[in-house]
Amino acid sequence: MKLLADEELESRTYQEVIAASASNLNTLVVLPTGLGKTVIGAMVAAMKGEDGKVLFLAPTKPLAQQHRRTFNNLLTVPEVDLTLLTGDVRPDERTDLWTQKRFFFATPQVVENDIIDGKVPVEELSLVIFDEAHRATGSYSYNFISEQTPQVQKLALTASPGGSREKIEEVADNLEIDNFELRTEDDPDVEPYVQDRELEWRRVELDGRFQEAKKKLGAARRDFLKQLKELGQLNSVSNVYKTDLLKIRSRISSELSSSDDPELYEAISLVATAIKVSQAQERLETQGVTQCYRYTRKLKQDDSKAAARAQQNEDFQEAKSLVEYLKKEGEEHPKLEELRGILGDMEKNEKAIVFTEYRDSVDTITSALQDEGLSPVKFIGQSGDDGMTQKKQKEVLDAFEEDHYDVLVSTSIGEEGLDIPAVDHVVFYEPVASEIRDIQRAGRTGRQESGNVVVLMAEGTRDEGNYWSAKRKKEKMKETIKDLKREHGDAPEKTLDSFGDDDQTSLADVPSTTDDLEASEQQKEGSASAEGAVVVADDRENDVNRELARLDIEVDRQRLETADFVVSDRVAVERKEAADFADSVIDGRLFDQLSELSEYQRAVVILEGENLYGHRGISSEAIRGALVSAVVDYGVSVLRSSGVEDTARTLRRTAEREQKEEDRDVEVRSVDGSRNAQEQLLFVAAGLPGVNTKLAERLMEQFGTLEHLFSADKTELKEIEGIGEGKAEKIRTVVSRKYTK
Repeated sequence: MKLLADEELESRTYQEVIAASASNLNTLVVLPTGLGKTVIGAMVAAMKGEDGKVLFLAPTKPLAQQHRRTFNNLLTVPEVDLTLLTGDVRPDERTDLWTQKRFFFATPQVVENDIIDGKVPVEELSLVIFDEAHRATGSYSYNFISEQTPQVQKLALTASPGGSREKIEEVADNLEIDNFELRTEDDPDVEPYVQDRELEWRRVELDGRFQEAKKKLGAARRDFLKQLKELGQLNSVSNVYKTDLLKIRSRISSELSSSDDPELYEAISLVATAIKVSQAQERLETQGVTQCYRYTRKLKQDDSKAAARAQQNEDFQEAKSLVEYLKKEGEEHPKLEELRGILGDMEKNEKAIVFTEYRDSVDTITSALQDEGLSPVKFIGQSGDDGMTQKKQKEVLDAFEEDHYDVLVSTSIGEEGLDIPAVDHVVFYEPVASEIRDIQRAGRTGRQESGNVVVLMAEGTRDEGNYWSAKRKKEKMKETIKDLKREHGDAPEKTLDSFGDDDQTSLADVPSTTDDLEASEQQKEGSASAEGAVVVADDRENDVNRELARLDIEVDRQRLETADFVVSDRVAVERKEAADFADSVIDGRLFDQLSELSEYQRAVVILEGENLYGHRGISSEAIRGALVSAVVDYGVSVLRSSGVEDTARTLRRTAEREQKEEDRDVEVRSVDGSRNAQEQLLFVAAGLPGVNTKLAERLMEQFGTLEHLFSADKTELKEIEGIGEGKAEKIRTVVSRKYTK
């Protein structure tokens, strides 16, 4: 492997074996945090990089930067050839980089967009590495990238692929995995490199006043659950969790699509109320007084029926009064005192990370640790008015690494995707039910030296359930991966010495399976009629743009002022999911959008989703009224779609019809009055029946003014290329028709 810098690489036997196993197979590598997954990636990339381009994907820009630095140390490739591709790099610059460079470290959304735009030379890629591969579920960009690179070898890296067989198989299927490489901390080839990590969980008791407030919130929640039971929406009020309530809400929304039963509206409001009370209870029992107090204050400003219903409940009012009393008394959660004790015993040169679910808790914890004489710093995500920019995040992490702070108090942003230095202590302010997040949190310590993990749990609360849930899922995950590995069989054991063998077969040389060939033919058949069709799409419509690319439609991504898609000079399409349609009726956005959309001669709204009714308590009659108004008052056609794929296929068919059958051009129209004089003339001319932009230009070149154009008889019109007897007749009919109300 000429590209490996041997003097910099201190590889371990298990890394060499895994890299060799992954040399010619699409491989999922599961390796505990801190044991060198990136090194394995560099080993495989060193071999494959001699045959083509290498793409290393990471969920965030800081993590992509980190991997680039690691490769710069481990490979002999010139640093200038190690290219960072994130949203900070302009699209026009990325086009040249894809052509000129060999190694790419990128965020998935950027690569997805560049594939849709046709910028990525997929045929030149020899390897794609997916870091944090457990993200390859649902509609995450990893899945689209994998699908669009079927002949490219893939290496997937993660410490935690998922807790169930279904989740792991979904990741494996989406990334086309056919080889599993699992190592746990107990495996003999890994064990010598594993640092001791002591796990301790500490229970805290809620005192009498805490318990009383908690019980009152529980009583309020049960009251709303009882009302749901009386309405036939629940069989029992025991063991009802948030996931259960969300399922009930979804079911009721579906029923509302075909019924105006007032009890259904009452039920969906009760579900929302129960969820709000549950959130208040969770904040009190797992976070503290301040967090619950702030949440109940926010409910005062919430004008929804659900919030009003909660505040009118007697038990909720009593709980709120107790919380306000505890707040005035300066009471906080007993976890805070326990945390002070844990971190107060740290040695002078030691560091810690405290993980918590809520930003409110970050502030509370940071303040409490400052009072203890420690030097904590908060670390949160970018969203919201009080969020941290990536620049600020980097400044905080640099200062933490340089010992300006000894405790990092972090939300989930610190669990994954950022280059956070290893620490001596990790504290979970609350357990998390997700096995993936649990593993990532704990993996922040015990990398180079021993460390300890402390999990704080409030007795008799959901803390305990979350802890045991994550524990069970982790154990199940290990067993599931071992089962999958046995089922797929072990790849022949190799070492790095076998990387250069001449008899290795490139994945690109392997014939497709019969299924692959059939799928390819079907795709060709399905897209043949769309060849040459273009859809101008708003660059924020990621889901549909992906589907259009899958259908081999050319997607011209722009930031559109009006509509979400434009398929010709006269047809524009606004896509609205059912919930967004309901919201836009309530806040009035819909009618402004319809007014702008009607600038196009034939405007369309695609309503996506099955459950159009039952959102936010708006009546089905109001929804129907808005639909009628769209058609009758604004002349906008309304089409229904079952989902993203259906929407994309509708757009494809519309583009085919307009551009191939009607021979119309694609033109984005402005609605802000910014057209110049010439554009205004063409805009009016193109509104005539059967006239596209090109034909409008010919008409204006011939007649000079709209006045002369509208005065032209059929004989004069037929002198224009593209206008025959029928089209001339239609134009004359329109310009001579009398206006009547």
